[in-house]
Amino acid sequence: MASHRTLAMGAALAAAVIAGIQSSKARASLTDLTGNYNISTFASPFTVPGLNQHIIPGASDVVSAPDDITVAGNNVYIGWGDNVASDGGDGGQSVVAQYSLSGQLENYYTVTGHVEGLAMGSNGMLYTDENEDGNSALTVINTATGSEARYGYPNPSVHGGGFDGLQYINGNLYASGSNPDNGGDSPTQVNSHPVIYQVSVDPNSYPQTATAMGILWGNDPATNKATGAAMTLNVFDPDSLNQTPSGDLLLSNESGASLTDVANPGSMNQKVTSLSLFAPNGNPVNTDDTSFATSTNGTLLVSDVKNNIVYAITAKNGFTLDQAFSSDKTNKTLDMLNFSTGLETPVISGFGGPAGIGFIPDPAATPEPAAMALLGLGALMLTVKRRAKRG
Repeated sequence: MASHRTLAMGAALAAAVIAGIQSSKARASLTDLTGNYNISTFASPFTVPGLNQHIIPGASDVVSAPDDITVAGNNVYIGWGDNVASDGGDGGQSVVAQYSLSGQLENYYTVTGHVEGLAMGSNGMLYTDENEDGNSALTVINTATGSEARYGYPNPSVHGGGFDGLQYINGNLYASGSNPDNGGDSPTQVNSHPVIYQVSVDPNSYPQTATAMGILWGNDPATNKATGAAMTLNVFDPDSLNQTPSGDLLLSNESGASLTDVANPGSMNQKVTSLSLFAPNGNPVNTDDTSFATSTNGTLLVSDVKNNIVYAITAKNGFTLDQAFSSDKTNKTLDMLNFSTGLETPVISGFGGPAGIGFIPDPAATPEPAAMALLGLGALMLTVKRRAKRG
């Protein structure tokens, strides 16, 4: 079982960590290409005693390489990969850090291997994928108690690689099948293996294993989202998984410069569309992650895996509702994505390696449960009153 550490606010370590975070809140060194955004630092490296210094020669116990981001309720979770081998072969550990919505480090968890996908399930259960290139594992963290359970994925996998992105939608957990054929697929070598799996775990199994059932293959039929024409997929570099505002699964085909949208995933009426991504000059754009502004006032989070920083970005005049943003690995920029045409327009430059993206919605945009109850009661009373008048 991987270790779990809670930060005691009176401890010297916690004081050093918080001081480091507070001192990093200065304006980040990115360039706003539009003049429309405010940029600051949301999270920066901190020390985890005993992390990797005694495991990997020359390694540091300061976390590094932030990547995947997930926002859940009043918390943000960020995976720090710590430059551990992508197949976990060096025996290193990664860190999943828990923050408040304002960027205060609250807790962290260590997991064995290179952490990749993150997804919050039900009842405070946080799912994490490790080792995207092979020898993958799924760790389930109970964020209320700090307990962790580790499940092994099928090894070798059906697609010959590892598991990367995660999403939890409508009570189901989904994972992307990364590094297919051990990196052997390409634009001319079609990937005929599953690229998205529905994943389940049995806590009573021994050894503890994760079951992965394919729901989308790399060469499945699809519809071109931009033109409406029928087509055949070639998802040869499946990577991050996201969720669209309408609740669809969204898979990044990173080196393939495309996104695959899956409506009603895993059902009989599953619908698949594909969108090619391109820059204003027409060149293809490889993206790592895509997220949507689900409220006009909120905060966009972007990790820079090379410069070891997670940025917080707000819009001076508010975001356009449901506007898509992508981390552009080709041009090392944050792009505004036209989700109908595939046009990627750079809006912020200066990243070393843009990676994970998350969005913190404006709390005022989401009614509290009590407010929802009052709205429901009001609607019920109005209905009763109208029926009484009709009677």
